[in-house]
Amino acid sequence: MIKKISNKLLYLFEKIKRIIITFINKSTKQSDVDRWSKDKSLFASWDERTQLLANHVQPNSIVFEFGAARLVLKNMLPEGCTYLHSDIVSRNEDTLVVDLNKELPQIPNVDYVIFSGVLEYIFEVEALIKHLSEFTNHFVLSYAVTNHFKEKTDRRFHGWVSDLSEADLFAIAHKFQLKSKIIGTWKKQVLFQFSK
Repeated sequence: MIKKISNKLLYLFEKIKRIIITFINKSTKQSDVDRWSKDKSLFASWDERTQLLANHVQPNSIVFEFGAARLVLKNMLPEGCTYLHSDIVSRNEDTLVVDLNKELPQIPNVDYVIFSGVLEYIFEVEALIKHLSEFTNHFVLSYAVTNHFKEKTDRRFHGWVSDLSEADLFAIAHKFQLKSKIIGTWKKQVLFQFSK
């Protein structure tokens, strides 16, 4: 009984701590580098979402993934694809280390840019899409839209700092002359493709 209460209190403390950290990061426009530098923050359960996005990449494409985490996308891509990646901390010797909340990176021209569980942690999603549209013909991405994840407290608990709806994402794509469509869902997160 005491252990059960203790575990509940510990969970509540961790939840409050995470929400406070996210509110502080949001108000100071800082990324949670500490969180993403820990392997325990990267979950194998996310691989299913990554595979769903990889299914929309054509063979022999050049693919750039932001937020590469455990680098699983590389082995999910179709035949002949070239894989490039970036993250907020180094994942291997080839990682382009960049904080997308601080700088807009220069990347080579690629066929696809992939965001799997990343854009929720970005303050200026529209500016990032605008910038990267100079380097790619297609975006394949997931987003926990406010249509399904409405509560701000829950969003902050997850560490999410942007709050966009399906309509907001379609509007961003339209603003930059990108055709947009929903290509699936994963645990209520919506999967999108934006294309020139």
